[in-house]
Amino acid sequence: MYRLDTNDYYTPFFLKSSLFKIILVAFTFNALAFLSFRITVSPDNLSPIFPDVGFALAAVLIVGRKAIGGVWIGSFVANMFSFWDVCQMLDKSVLETILSSASVATGVAIGVTISAYLINLVNKGEYPLKTGFSVIVFLGISVLYCGICSVLCVSAISFWGLSTPNHFVYNWITLWKGDLIGTILITPFLISWFYRHHIKIIATSLLEAVLLGLSTVLVCVLVAFDHPSDQYLFILILLWATFRFRIRGVSILASMFALLSSIYGYLGYGSFVVVNSEDSLININPFFGITTVITLILSGYYSDYLHRKLETSKS
Repeated sequence: MYRLDTNDYYTPFFLKSSLFKIILVAFTFNALAFLSFRITVSPDNLSPIFPDVGFALAAVLIVGRKAIGGVWIGSFVANMFSFWDVCQMLDKSVLETILSSASVATGVAIGVTISAYLINLVNKGEYPLKTGFSVIVFLGISVLYCGICSVLCVSAISFWGLSTPNHFVYNWITLWKGDLIGTILITPFLISWFYRHHIKIIATSLLEAVLLGLSTVLVCVLVAFDHPSDQYLFILILLWATFRFRIRGVSILASMFALLSSIYGYLGYGSFVVVNSEDSLININPFFGITTVITLILSGYYSDYLHRKLETSKS
């Protein structure tokens, strides 16, 4: 598998040990999976947002092959806890619970292995968000990645009798959308913030960053309290982040907006609510997807322009 040089990503001193990397990846994946399991939709209690899947891809891109083991362990443990009550209710044996959890974990591991390999292969081992074209490639492979993970996971839970067969398509679409929004939000956020070689943001931008964050919170509050058209103000905020803070700014603001709007939507507030709190979460995803994808691509092209301009000025 192609890899960037280890010095291209910031690695804390406590992550030098391979074993500790695996443990940390497993723990973080597990924690994010538990968070996603707290918000589920009918008919088979599947989560509409999976940040753990986005984390898995970022971990493999940053850490390398060792992270795959951590992803598998984290997914296995999370699904063991998630499936336990269902398996007990359906009179499934402990062995069937273990095998179903292992099957889902294997599906995630296969998806992240293939996708990380393709991203590194196409980018020839370079930073996957370096240019606008590389961002487009990343997004395209992310669609494939989420498709692989979701179809393998739904196939596994259907095979082991944890889901009704006639719900397969609905469950697959729900998982695919949840995986994709998690990947679009979390993966660029992590790899951009761990990457060392960004053009530095000047110190005076700190106040501007705070204003951006407060503006994001304000828009979420306005949307939550019966100002539905104000949700489109977030597009302006993302464009502001694009040209001032680039991919790092876009990714962190999009994640913040997704989190706050998901909470408000689940509680029954805001313009994302359609029928009930479960439907509202599903309807949040397209808005996030379109706005975040467009601004990520713009950020990639703008970052490439700035790097070329900097290189030209030095020569």
